[in-house]
Amino acid sequence: MINQLRADLFTQRHSTGFIVCLLAACGAAAAYLYLQHQLALGGLNAAAANGVQGLSDVMVINLLGSLLIGLIVSRPFETKSVHDALLASSRGSFVASKTVVAALAVFLLGVPYGIAALVGRATGLEVAPAVPTTFALLAESGAEPDAAGVGRIIAVSVVAAILYAARLAVCIPLAIVVKRPIVVMAAGFVWAFVADLLVGAAAKWEALEAITRLTPYAPDHLPLPDSSGGELVGTSIVAVVFIALMGLVAWLLLRRADIK
Repeated sequence: MINQLRADLFTQRHSTGFIVCLLAACGAAAAYLYLQHQLALGGLNAAAANGVQGLSDVMVINLLGSLLIGLIVSRPFETKSVHDALLASSRGSFVASKTVVAALAVFLLGVPYGIAALVGRATGLEVAPAVPTTFALLAESGAEPDAAGVGRIIAVSVVAAILYAARLAVCIPLAIVVKRPIVVMAAGFVWAFVADLLVGAAAKWEALEAITRLTPYAPDHLPLPDSSGGELVGTSIVAVVFIALMGLVAWLLLRRADIK
């Protein structure tokens, strides 16, 4: 698995798709911080204010993250390079490596938003969140941080990025089945919002609500500026376990699949 993982990491470091998505996330995070500042100052009209939401992390990471997972997992099936990979390692190693790299790719998309939140707080920039996501609330809350405050912003940002990776992990087994990056991107982007609707509906039944709390889609797992250390650790554990579970599902699907 180690060699497979090294090969996948090397491929992504030189992947045009990954580089473009990461640069797009950086540009979107910077523009989102600036536009939130303009919202706070009243420098945007109502129509423009609605457009700001399109640059929020919930939109950009869900869209680009789904695309990256599709590219990482599905592309080898399109290019037929999956045959070479499976000759060099087992199907389990192949899926495990893709799972780790896909989760890492989505995590990295969240880093620019964490940096933007840190810059916003460090400079005392006045912002008005267009969408009340973790990164937007971090940029808005409180005065300029001290050393402990910087550490908290970094910790919450890291957990938020891990949570995004977990929420999109359902795209990993999906990519094994459909083998089409564009289909994975569309399905993953839609699922990111449908999942919230399903979790909201499940809250009406106690048994279903208890089950959703074991997934990264539960509202209780959303990292907030005032989340305790225990809550951040609990969210991280749920997210990592869910990613591993999706990797297991992907392996079960690939285990007996015919690869043409």
